[in-house]
Amino acid sequence: MLTKLQEIIEKKVLIIDGAMGTQLHAAHVENEWWMYEGKDLEGCPELLNFTAPQILETIHDNYAAAGADLLTTNTFGSMPWVLDEYDIPETAYEFSRLGAHIAKQSAIKYSTPDKPRFVLASVGPGTKLPSLGHIKYDEMYEGYKIMAQGLKDGGADIFLLETCQDPLQIKAALHALNDAAPQIPIMVSVTIEMTGTMLIGTDAQTIAAILAPFNILSLGFNCGTGPKQVHKHIKSLSEVSKFPISVHANAGLPQNKGGVSYYPMGPEEFTKLQKEFLEINGVSFLGGCCGTTPEHIEVLAKEVEGIKPLKPCGFLKASLASLFSTVPLKQEPAPLLIGERSNATGSKAFRELLKANDYEGTLTVGQQQVRAGAHIIDVSVGFAGRDETGDMDKVVELYSQKVSLPLMPDSTQIKALEAALKQIGGRPIINSVNLEDGEEKFDAVCKLAKKFGAALVCLTIDEVGMAKTTADKIRIAERIYDLCVNRHGFDPHDLVFDMLTFTIGSGDDEYRTAGIETLEAIREFQILHPEVGTTLGLSNISFGLDIKARAYLNSIYLDYCVKAGLTSAIVNVKHILPLNKISEADKKACDDLIFNNQEAGDPLFAFIEHFSNVGDIEEQSDEEYQNLEPIEKVKKLLLDGDKDRLLPLVEELRHDVLPEIIVNEWLIDGMKVIGELFGSGQMQLPFVLQSAETMKATVDALNPYLPKEEKASETVIVVGTVKGDVHDVGKNLVDIILSNNGFKVINIGIKADLNSFLIAAKEHKAQAIGMSGLLVKSTAVMKENLEELQKMGIDIPVLIGGAALTKAFVNDFCRPIYDGPIF
Repeated sequence: MLTKLQEIIEKKVLIIDGAMGTQLHAAHVENEWWMYEGKDLEGCPELLNFTAPQILETIHDNYAAAGADLLTTNTFGSMPWVLDEYDIPETAYEFSRLGAHIAKQSAIKYSTPDKPRFVLASVGPGTKLPSLGHIKYDEMYEGYKIMAQGLKDGGADIFLLETCQDPLQIKAALHALNDAAPQIPIMVSVTIEMTGTMLIGTDAQTIAAILAPFNILSLGFNCGTGPKQVHKHIKSLSEVSKFPISVHANAGLPQNKGGVSYYPMGPEEFTKLQKEFLEINGVSFLGGCCGTTPEHIEVLAKEVEGIKPLKPCGFLKASLASLFSTVPLKQEPAPLLIGERSNATGSKAFRELLKANDYEGTLTVGQQQVRAGAHIIDVSVGFAGRDETGDMDKVVELYSQKVSLPLMPDSTQIKALEAALKQIGGRPIINSVNLEDGEEKFDAVCKLAKKFGAALVCLTIDEVGMAKTTADKIRIAERIYDLCVNRHGFDPHDLVFDMLTFTIGSGDDEYRTAGIETLEAIREFQILHPEVGTTLGLSNISFGLDIKARAYLNSIYLDYCVKAGLTSAIVNVKHILPLNKISEADKKACDDLIFNNQEAGDPLFAFIEHFSNVGDIEEQSDEEYQNLEPIEKVKKLLLDGDKDRLLPLVEELRHDVLPEIIVNEWLIDGMKVIGELFGSGQMQLPFVLQSAETMKATVDALNPYLPKEEKASETVIVVGTVKGDVHDVGKNLVDIILSNNGFKVINIGIKADLNSFLIAAKEHKAQAIGMSGLLVKSTAVMKENLEELQKMGIDIPVLIGGAALTKAFVNDFCRPIYDGPIF
């Protein structure tokens, strides 16, 4: 049917009939026809499909005789939640079926080979707006599905979603209609008020952006205003929409005459103005709404006969949208700035608001990012011990209503993503899809994005793990591109690839060139596929460094990435510094770290030293050091990571102080202080690792002099990233610190199931197990592992760690289910 209709409108204008309500109001309706099961239901026009079908048959016949190609059913309000207002929601299917059946008889009666007639199944907006919380998506979807089934069974040829006032209502209806009757094409017609927008606040360009991904027959306007007022909106829509356009306006603006609504525009004036619409590209369907009659339709049909519609030629760059505005995915100048602070893992303020169930309070975080200049807002609510789906539903409901920017729901959980999408009337972008769990989950996320018309962030992660080299990033990105475009039918312009970067602030040799690898991957992939976008979680590059220094590094790295082709970045917008406010010396320190310039020594330590706040640090002179007690000297040199001075010192001290005192009291106490400084943010990660290395070297130096029973024996611990998680930076740092403090660490890698931990623990006679994971879902895996250990009767000490873990989660959900020690 879709192809048939598209072929027809290439040759002629299709005429939609006129007002149903106007004709019903003019018809003689007996009082008994408003009765149903003993109740007077006057005001429920759909009831007449059951009690007075002859009235509807006459109306359809009159419009068909006047020349209408499309006969609109009397089913505008035959959905359960509207009929529930009359206490008859159970009649939705039957009233819908009858409405389509009656129209079908007239269509058959008046059809000829040259002029076929079609049943246009009217699907109204109902009486509730989902974007304002009046009704939930699921209830609306289920109701529309019942309605659609009835319309289909009654003989509908086309669905007309008309008088739409809320884009979220349109989405719920599209999903229901497609699920109930995928073979029936759908026309969408929205109502633009005198304010220039839909009731919810959406203008013509924005509704075009929201509906661009959907497979619909047409997009247009009805009701609300007359032909004069809607003209400018048709022109605006024509410029940006790829769909044929339908217009069935009112017969002018309504007037009140003696308490009766009156539409002043007669058939000739109405037709003259409607005909002018055919000078606008894309206009292919014309008809009438409130106040129009068979006379209006007859004059219109005769006047436009033989006119060939101009083809749609609108173009809109790939865009995201809120209910209120449109934002191109590619900004000029780049980049698109994605606010990162509405994130439970990355923002303590946001997390605390969630913990307090202060959902209204979370709005302040989103609104701050709007003021700071973000283009869209990332929303990530997942952390341990919370109902992520429930939190996502509540937060996104508020954000969609009250934040003016498009949204990026961010989760690894499909249910949480779906909850967000069911609240977003605009056009969002999902963060994200990847191949970590194979193609099955990948396909599920892609199908969800396609269903809701969302753009998609694609992470360069496959079944092996996160891509670290340029070659791996490109290889995985190409695979994802192929699956998205060729398997799932995505427009490449709607794909944004995150090439991933890792911190260059840890001192880990594996990641010293992480910034370079990502830069080159961005550059190469944008050359290969200039139509796609690229993005980056910018703050990852500087993780572990001082917050003031991070702003400089992030800003400089962002500039390099944009020059390499980056089109968007997930950032804390207010912490991005203008390049003209960064001195050459500051830039040089950042450049050396980014490009791993070792000419003047370790660029990481040079960077940290350069950006240290020397004004706040009162350095002790060597004379002051010499005046310290031996125990304070040891602790200071350990804190400074000054192995070259500490080793000679302990060699000298061991003659006067028992080596076991130096190891078990002085050094251990010193490391406790370092741990506290790191935990409070007063000591940066690279220096912690340097102190740990110094500790190891010092213990090794003293080990030969320890009493036999005191010699440092190896405590073995098995560490791994739990099943379903590929993040290993934190786990690897723990490996380094523990290894440098006398532990033997067995690192079993990523995506490790419980059996892998137990096999390694048995093989290496481990004294403890360490489970790591960044994702919220990983905390659930840790809890499941602890439950299984308890069932097995195993009580080995367990260390658990990760960004999503909280003390409350460990105390409330983990300790009660496991008898062994948990750290």
